[in-house]
Amino acid sequence: MQAIAPSNSSTGEVQASQELRFLPVNAIIMLSRILESNPGWKQIMGLVPSSPWKPGDPIPAGDQYPKKYTWDDIKTITEECSRSGREGFQVLLEEWGTSGRQRPTVQDLVNLLQKTKLYRALDYLTVNVMNGETLPRDESHNAVEELNWAIENERFHENVVFGTHVVSSKDIPMTAPTAEAFNVNGGNFNKPIDDSTRLIDSRDVDPVSQAAQTPVFDSDLLEGMDSGDTFHFGYSCLKTITNDFSDIPFSEGGNKLGEGAFGKVYFAKITHRGREKEVAVKRLHACTVSESRIELQFKTEVEILSKCNHENLVPLEGYSCDGPEWCLVYAFMPGGSLLDCLSCADGRPPLDWKTRLRIGEGSARGIVHLHTYQERPFVHRDIKSANILLDENMTPKVGDFGLVRLGGSGNNTRTLVKTTTMLGTPAYMAPEAFRGDVSIKMDTFSFGMVLLELLTGLIAFDEDREEPDLLNYVLETRELEDGPEELADSKGGDWDMDIFNELLDLAELCCTEMKKKRPTMVELLEKYSSIIKSIN
Repeated sequence: MQAIAPSNSSTGEVQASQELRFLPVNAIIMLSRILESNPGWKQIMGLVPSSPWKPGDPIPAGDQYPKKYTWDDIKTITEECSRSGREGFQVLLEEWGTSGRQRPTVQDLVNLLQKTKLYRALDYLTVNVMNGETLPRDESHNAVEELNWAIENERFHENVVFGTHVVSSKDIPMTAPTAEAFNVNGGNFNKPIDDSTRLIDSRDVDPVSQAAQTPVFDSDLLEGMDSGDTFHFGYSCLKTITNDFSDIPFSEGGNKLGEGAFGKVYFAKITHRGREKEVAVKRLHACTVSESRIELQFKTEVEILSKCNHENLVPLEGYSCDGPEWCLVYAFMPGGSLLDCLSCADGRPPLDWKTRLRIGEGSARGIVHLHTYQERPFVHRDIKSANILLDENMTPKVGDFGLVRLGGSGNNTRTLVKTTTMLGTPAYMAPEAFRGDVSIKMDTFSFGMVLLELLTGLIAFDEDREEPDLLNYVLETRELEDGPEELADSKGGDWDMDIFNELLDLAELCCTEMKKKRPTMVELLEKYSSIIKSIN
């Protein structure tokens, strides 16, 4: 195999050694379209080797070697794609690209494309994405199908590559929301609010302007939704208090706090039930995902948060579904996200180690409440430092409940939920998540990654780090003579190293690949609290 040089193509700088899961979005979209036509993704999936093969090894010759996926796996993904409108390569990329401690690289995909003789996809990847040369091919292969597809879809190809294609809901890979849904991104939390931000009563609804809106969604949703006592705000009310959903950043005196895969978030003041409150209004949009998924995310957040109140869960103040976009209204968290606090973003002061450990304990309590609130647990599925928000007292609040679903306990496989909709944030996700297994042990793994962030001050995945994956970095560094001292974040102050090492052990136990060996969050919280009791 000839070497393929890295590039600065329109899809981003991609090297052969780069992990497959971090292919640029445009490259994923284009490869998905190419491989859907055959459909070539099934050929690739059917030839992915299993152990003893490991990423970086040559693909075994012939086809009589252990395979990672069975025909049933391919059939399951095919059915999911038919139901959701997604393309098979996107789902395969989420599963294969994020499985295992040693994850497949772009070169592994190149090798499989050569083996399967999917030359159009191979050329696009090596030439357009990696800025390399056309690789040798078996001239005996029949290229008629690929040629016809290429002619019919050349305009689409050009639009994607040169940036003129308007990406539709089917084009977007359904990975986890990457922007922090309720974060204050770049906000100065002590700056006065612009005078133009109106303080109005939630009952102040303009029926004329509200009636003039043309709903995109069906407001009959209310009939099938159990929202408890949660308040319904008129859309025109929310539009007014956010200055017509002003996109001027909050840090510049505007209202926009952040943006995520499901919508944008805006700051507002409101008088609700006789009290003045600062709130974060999340306006959902349907341009990046299907309306059915927006509806599911909306209903999930309303129903979970209207019932599942806890000091360490983000409070839901209300919702709106009578306008062209649906909205969720949360209590405003002036401390921003744990991710931003750990990275000292926008001049934030460093978190001392005792504060970090209290934040970890509070976050664990919020997750435990989700798992134990009712007989069948709620599984969050997207625990990460960006989804742990802090109030003015640095009390942690677990947020972003759009992916929550009922799951099994993790100890009884008969209650395990199977799904091929693999959502979440890859760097925090347990290995079984990519096989569609939903249980409370998924949240244990993710919390373990957050705990590693609290201890080291490092982000979960950093391409500039020698070992980008934080878990692998910690495991390798800890083996060094001064490993623990090197791992302890100096920005946190003078750590108690006995406590540090005990929590490092606990984090590693949470992140073990074997689900059965992980503690439940209830067991973890008990152990965690006993470790840090001396600092209280």
